[in-house]
Amino acid sequence: MERFQDDDAGYERWLAGHSDLYVLNTTRTPTPTYLKLHRATCHTIAGVPARGVRWTGEYIKLCGTRAELEHFARTQVGGEVSPCGNCR
Repeated sequence: MERFQDDDAGYERWLAGHSDLYVLNTTRTPTPTYLKLHRATCHTIAGVPARGVRWTGEYIKLCGTRAELEHFARTQVGGEVSPCGNCR
């Protein structure tokens, strides 16, 4: 699992090389109330940011397998991931 915070270039490189994996979008300090799980190919977490000029500023991206990200959410944050409504 990789964490991207204040590193849009690294995040975009990761996306380009891992289209078969997942991205967990969360706040800089992850909380159980916001753990949004996306496929790496989801248009809502790639390309041009819809809300601002950065992907890894206010929100961070944790990237890896679905199992890794679900395990992180449960054991490190105490929550469950919420699948994106666009890319489920």
